[in-house]
Formats: sequence, structure tokens, C-alpha cells
Amino acid sequence: MRTPGRNTPCPCGSGKKYKHCCAGKAFQFVDETEDSYAIALPIDGRLRELIVKLAVTFRKHFEREPGEGDPIFLTKYLMSEQDIKREMVEAMERSGADPAHIYAYRKTGYLIVEGNIARFTGAALQEWESAISDFCDGRAEISDGPEADLFDSTLNALADEFESFVYALGLANDNFFNLEALHQGAKSSAHLLTPAQYQALCVSRVHRSLRSVINLTEKRYSEDVLKLARSMYESYLHMVLVQNDPQTLEILVDVVIGLRSGTHEYKTRRDGGEDRRFVVELSTGREVASHISSFRMAESSRIAEDVPFFDFFYRTTSEFLHPTVFALDAYMSSNGLDPVKPHMHEESIIFTACVAAMVTDALFNIPNCPDRVKIDCRTVVKRTRTKLLTLLDQLDVWRGRMGATQNDISILRARCVRLTEA
Repeated sequence: MRTPGRNTPCPCGSGKKYKHCCAGKAFQFVDETEDSYAIALPIDGRLRELIVKLAVTFRKHFEREPGEGDPIFLTKYLMSEQDIKREMVEAMERSGADPAHIYAYRKTGYLIVEGNIARFTGAALQEWESAISDFCDGRAEISDGPEADLFDSTLNALADEFESFVYALGLANDNFFNLEALHQGAKSSAHLLTPAQYQALCVSRVHRSLRSVINLTEKRYSEDVLKLARSMYESYLHMVLVQNDPQTLEILVDVVIGLRSGTHEYKTRRDGGEDRRFVVELSTGREVASHISSFRMAESSRIAEDVPFFDFFYRTTSEFLHPTVFALDAYMSSNGLDPVKPHMHEESIIFTACVAAMVTDALFNIPNCPDRVKIDCRTVVKRTRTKLLTLLDQLDVWRGRMGATQNDISILRARCVRLTEA
């Protein structure tokens, strides 16, 4: 096994001789090829204990011993490097760690303290000490500039509104839906639910989704947040349709239940097959459409901006709901396919907040909605609207981080401006 000569340049790249740098450290340089070295760490008691625990975890999942080529840490399939680094920074901040050390960790990826100095190369120590000096001398590159700082602080404040929406919709449920709307009988036998009852169901679905969104946003599972935002948006479309065309409840409710209970069936084609575009009510022979497209729901809105928003939002979220080559970049990194690669964090918060505001805004149009509920909901929507428009003003950040076009931003802005105008 070849090791560096004491008077040769240290393989770590510090620029010092080996004897003045990494000789005598708690690791060794061993030859990997003729021109390079690898670092070999001795397995001490704590490291041995960790390896044993990791092997137990591997056996638990696969019922075999870890073999050549198997990863030591299976958590690499749960968390990205960025996730681990972010959680470490948050833990350091909660524990009151020295801000200079937090900055140095962010910049270098190292966490060097008195007890582990011997485990780091001379080059790593130089990077760490340089970062500490930069912070202490005021040369630290802590942010990307005032515009980016404003964007990030507003984005975080916008994510905080998810909790406000949960509370607002909860109050609407207690003070309106459960007190009045759910106790109204259907206006005719043709409709199994009233429009208010159906919209109460839609709002409850959004309420439940937002609870999940809060937890997923904290973990930065942004793609899953977008999927829930799409589900919330579809609830909004159903609310808009029922508000503007109550007769469609027959298709949304009666037909769906009838197909399952046997009172309705799909229309029969001349060749004996099913024509699933139409449903027949067996007791009367009456034909009705079997479904209503999401686009038609958007078209039914009295807010003209809902149609371009539909086109933009459906196109964006469909890339993460269905397999498509357009989402390939979201799953690729330097090593190939990377399912834990962070992606769409900013977009997930902005789209979800916008859709949550749209749903809450739509509550104002439900007949007999109490003034107290309207006031509480409007308070949250107006505050969210202000934050959304502030973010949309940061055009350079949008283009730099998200590659958003001017048209994309204009569509979002136009829809956000209409919030609280119901």
C-alpha cells in the first residue's frame, strides 16, 4: 500500500508538505491509482456501532446482508443532500450555534469542532477557517441580494398563510356548513344534494388537503404539494360550476350515484357497446351527459381570468401528475435519475396559496354565508393577495430561479388581482 512521502505535497490539495498537513491525522491516504489517493478512516467504536445499526436496518428491509455496491445509508433514497443540509442548519439555529459556524457549514458542507479536527484534511480546514474569517470580517456572502431576500422572506410568510386558511375554512365549517348548509333539504328530488351542501364537501376536501400541504411544505416535498394544489383547484372548479349552473348537480352527484346504485347506465351504441359520453336514467329513459370537463367548469366562471389560469395551471401541474418527458429535468442530476432531487419549491407555495385563496374567495358566493365567516375569510384572502402580488413583482428572481416567462407571470398576476372581488 503506497502512502505519500513526508516531503511531497499533501494529496489533500492544501499546498503544504504532507508532514506539515495530514500526516498523523485520524485517517490515511492510500493509493487509489498511480496518480491519486483515497482516504481511509479507521473504524473506531462509535463508527463501528453506526455501521452495525445500518446493517440491521438493511437486513430489516431486504432480509439479507449488505453486499458490494449496496449503499451504507439507505436514507439517500429518502432525503437529498440539500434536505440534509437544510435540516442541519435548522437544528444548529435552534440550538443557538455560533452564526459563524452556521455560515461556514452552509458554505463548505463541513462541521468542524475541536473534537473532530483530526478527521478533516488540511484543505478542508483551510476552507472552514476561510469561511469563518469571511463571516467575522463582514465579507460573508449571506444572501443573493436585497431583491432575493425580499422574495424569500415573502415566500416564507406566504407559506405561513396555509395555517390561516385551515383555520378560516374550519371556522366556515363550524359557523356555516354544520349549522345551516348541511341541514337544508334538497330543493327537488332531481338533486340529491343542494348546491351549498355540495360546495361544503368541496371546501372540506380543500381543508384536508391543506393540512397535508403544511407538513409536506416543511419537508419540501414540493411535487406532492403541487399534486394536492391541483386537487384543491379541481374542488374550486366544481364550486364555480355549481354556483353558476346549479342544474349540473345532476351530473356531478345524481349520475355518479346512479351508475353505482344501478338507477342509471351508460348509453348503448348500435353495435352493443357503451357510449360513455351519455348516461340513461332507467326509470325515465332520459339521457344526460356523463361528465363535465374541467375546462367547461373554468369557462362557467364569471371571472374571465379563470380560463387562462386554467390553461397555465393545468399545463404546469400535469407534468407532475402524469408521466411525461417534459418533467425529465426534474428527475435528473449529474448521476442520472434522481427521485429525491429538490424541485419546484417556490412554485408549490405560490400556486397552493393562490388556489387556497380562490377557494376561500368562492365561499362569499354561497347563499346565506354569514357575514362573520365572510369577514374572517376575506381577511386571510386579502393578506395572501398582498403577499402574492409582492412576489410577482420580483420578476428577476422569477426568471432566475424558476425560468418563468413574462406571460406566465402576467396570468398569475391577473388572477391574483381578482381575489376578494367576489
